[in-house]
Amino acid sequence: MGKPVKVSDLMKELNLPKNSKFIGFVVHLPNSDEFLMNFSEDRSSSELIQGGYIWAKIPDFAYAFNSQREAEKFTKDYGKDSLVACLFDVGDQYLLQPV
Repeated sequence: MGKPVKVSDLMKELNLPKNSKFIGFVVHLPNSDEFLMNFSEDRSSSELIQGGYIWAKIPDFAYAFNSQREAEKFTKDYGKDSLVACLFDVGDQYLLQPV
């Protein structure tokens, strides 16, 4: 597990505009530039594809975990090239900062 991130400190470090909004901790696949959109603990769910995971190309649809720890647990269980990042809405675009 990574070092806990204090979002307010990260926003200052990144010099984000004051109206920036922290969306949450998201899971990102950098190689395909996709975001975890939905997942099921029940891998037999017929509603989800690719082994219980739905991935989106657009950050608007990213599943926002409530905590860094939850997102890190997912990436540990999922493996592959997934990583945890903070997603910020900075007005006219999104900013993704890996943690």
